[in-house]
Amino acid sequence: MREAGLRAFALRTAAKTGVYSFERSQAAKLTPRQEKAFRANLKAATFFDAQPPGYRRTAIHWVISAKQEETRERRLALLIADSAAQRRIGLLSRPGAAKTRAR
Repeated sequence: MREAGLRAFALRTAAKTGVYSFERSQAAKLTPRQEKAFRANLKAATFFDAQPPGYRRTAIHWVISAKQEETRERRLALLIADSAAQRRIGLLSRPGAAKTRAR
């Protein structure tokens, strides 16, 4: 590593480490209440369960990583609505899929 990289590495903090979905030591999980709300919509749950593990893991991390409860609830509602409509959330949709999204 070069000097600038070594300095940046030395200045890292625990608060900024492990914040990304791929850095988690354990899989992100919805709370029991969130899981119940998600599973209450059978169409959404069926679509979501059929998605690849990487998408499911990242989508759940996106929901639970919000700092405010209000944002977590809004993200969960969007995930449920998009899954019920048989589409991925916009953030994780495939290129070109956004053109077909009806909002």
